[in-house]
Amino acid sequence: MSKRSTKLILAALTLSGCGLSGPAHNPPLPNAAATVDMGFESYDPATVTIERNQTVEWRNTSPITHTVTDDPNLAKKSEDAVLPAGAPAFNSGDIPAGEIYAVTFNVPGTYRYLCTHHEGGGMIDTVIVKPTS
Repeated sequence: MSKRSTKLILAALTLSGCGLSGPAHNPPLPNAAATVDMGFESYDPATVTIERNQTVEWRNTSPITHTVTDDPNLAKKSEDAVLPAGAPAFNSGDIPAGEIYAVTFNVPGTYRYLCTHHEGGGMIDTVIVKPTS
């Protein structure tokens, strides 16, 4: 085996361990009404529906860094970050592999959010917050 092949195999093994441990691989937070997994350039599920005052937990189970951002000032296209009237914008900052981010939603409506690193690749999704029943 060549030195180059050996280095590539070692690099792949090193990277494969990234994101395989940490809070994102533990059970969800006790107060999480919904969880969203972050893949290479996607959120899963694409849309979650919760009630007012409930929490969504994002879990970075991929080996790369992501964000969860609903701040129109940070979006490349304003329609990629949408907030209901009166709702504060949120931005997780970088979420390393294996980490989590959670937001409690107090204002009913539709939130469209994105990953600032992968917005161009379509990593944009939705949280729908219903008024408390």
